Amino acid sequence: MKRVIAMFAVFGLAAIAAAYVASAPHGASGGVWSLPDAAAARLIAIRGRSAAVTGLLALGIVLSLLAAMTIRDGTAKRPQPGKRGRDKQRPGKKAQGKPGPVWTPEPLSAEDRVASLRRRTASETSQLAAASADGEQADDAPPRPVVFVRKARDPERDWFDDTSWLGGLPRLGPVAWPRDAGGTPLPFAAQIDLAELAAACPESPLPRTGSLAFFLGTGMVLHIPAGEHEHGFAEVPDDLPCAFDEGGYPFPARPNRLSRPFFPFWPVQPAVLDLPQDLRSHADPALDTAIAEAMAAQLVLHAAPRNSAFSAEDGAPAAPALWWHGANHLADQLHAALDGADRLVMLRRDAVEQAEAALAALEAEAGPGDPRTEAARGKVSRKRAALSAVETQRDGLPDMIAAIDQFVTGRETWEQLDAEEYAIIADFLAELHTSYADVTQHHAPHSTGELATLSLRTMITDTSEALDAMPAEQLARINREYRLPVADQHQMFGLGGSKQGGGAQARDEHRGDILLLQLAYDDMMEWRWNGIGLFQFWIAPEDAAAGRWDAVQLTFESA
Repeated sequence: MKRVIAMFAVFGLAAIAAAYVASAPHGASGGVWSLPDAAAARLIAIRGRSAAVTGLLALGIVLSLLAAMTIRDGTAKRPQPGKRGRDKQRPGKKAQGKPGPVWTPEPLSAEDRVASLRRRTASETSQLAAASADGEQADDAPPRPVVFVRKARDPERDWFDDTSWLGGLPRLGPVAWPRDAGGTPLPFAAQIDLAELAAACPESPLPRTGSLAFFLGTGMVLHIPAGEHEHGFAEVPDDLPCAFDEGGYPFPARPNRLSRPFFPFWPVQPAVLDLPQDLRSHADPALDTAIAEAMAAQLVLHAAPRNSAFSAEDGAPAAPALWWHGANHLADQLHAALDGADRLVMLRRDAVEQAEAALAALEAEAGPGDPRTEAARGKVSRKRAALSAVETQRDGLPDMIAAIDQFVTGRETWEQLDAEEYAIIADFLAELHTSYADVTQHHAPHSTGELATLSLRTMITDTSEALDAMPAEQLARINREYRLPVADQHQMFGLGGSKQGGGAQARDEHRGDILLLQLAYDDMMEWRWNGIGLFQFWIAPEDAAAGRWDAVQLTFESA
């Protein structure tokens, strides 16, 4: 739709210009029409009226086509979900901090796009030929979509014996951890047991044995032979880039005390959505709503769908408990804030210098009493005050850090704070936001509830010791209501795509290919993909049949 609007807008402007030239002049000399009439007269003198009109229309066609090629529908980035106070985290709300740098794949090369088009054309041609041969559709119907539901955490069951999981570390056996062309290890995302998949979805076009291990970065899929994936988890490469910042975003550019080497580990179970055959791979956008409704009706049979991020405060009759894990996290956040304080001071100093330069230029050219000069002086005064404030905050922050460090030293991570300790943290947060708001605005949580939320998210995927500290009602609530990602699903097969509008371009370019895996925005996995986006692994049917996993293409689209 955006492309169509842009095309009409661009061509419409060109058509208006052509109509103007065709009927010029429009006004008397010296009127408002003098400038456009002069331009039209010049153009007519050079090209002639007829040729000028034709040229403008042709230019409009060319520019409208360029606009259509440039604009991508459905990829506008939305703010990251975040949380303030007791508000629920929802897609589209303002985030607590600035989004971290999120890696996205390089755009497909011209050769890749041509190859995708050829595969798509060949697939459609073969299907039409099969249908015309006997007047029926081909027998090999597309596989039903499979979504992956995160398993409930059971304190009595070994969390690490499952054969399909998201996050954590892969089981690769003797297979080496994959690296990109520059030698950097790729971040691990998921490992899926193919026998388990085939049992749930018998029409799966993938092998029936072994497992597939999925890696992000430049994208790679490894087939781990049967038996090999039963070995222990792979060793973490020494040079593996950090996966995410605790309480932050994936793939941080500058690791700090909050950075973690891999995503939380969470076993999953495949759930087949029994969609009608005509909805499994239909490319008609008009059917998107019907497909989404059919999937939602099937999905509710397996787990509770959700549209908001997890919060410790949702439905709680009182303030949630707080653990020393959260207090330690606060201390680490303040260290990160101090690391960035000098840069904030530098930016404020630059703003003062720019305002002073603008004032000097005005004083040199403006006469006495010029209101612009007084306004510029006021701006300089405000910029200097802002600089002074942030310098004061930066210089005072080490004392706050020393106080919180002393407060948390020697505490047991998963021990709860008592009422007095809880009040100290609440007062500490209030002081931060009152006296150190500038230097901590993207670091300090806004409430004790945010600290509790972060601790509960960690507990559910951490060691048995951490899980034992979780209140029974919170464990039950997470197991009941938070086993699916936000809005969209972790999915194999089907069309993929997003309720938020993402995935449309990849789906169009890879029509006829197999959606090997889709990874959606999932706060419980620390997968806060940029723009509530989707990672999607695609493979051509013939490449999957031949086991050419190096032919997989990874795409990313924002909602």
